[in-house]
Amino acid sequence: MGIGFNKIGGVNQVYKANKVDSKRAVTEAASASNKKDQVQISKEAMDFQTVLKSVKQLNSLPDIREDIISPIKEKLDNGSYSVDSKSLAEKILSSGFNKKI
Repeated sequence: MGIGFNKIGGVNQVYKANKVDSKRAVTEAASASNKKDQVQISKEAMDFQTVLKSVKQLNSLPDIREDIISPIKEKLDNGSYSVDSKSLAEKILSSGFNKKI
């Protein structure tokens, strides 16, 4: 795509229409330099930041809790790990399992 000579006039008109006075631009810049920048953070953005920090903390946690797993692993290896079937059945029934059936 190229710019033909017949389109250059239209481009010049756009530049002339949007031309800014240099004196006005300088005075606007000077008045703008006296102003201080301000930032306002919305409640949604602060909530998002809180959630993001929480997710990062959760991601840093290990997937397997070795402090709980290692004693059970040792008992399994020794053959001393036993499960009370009656207690297990009572816990399953008390947890609401029977309501789902």
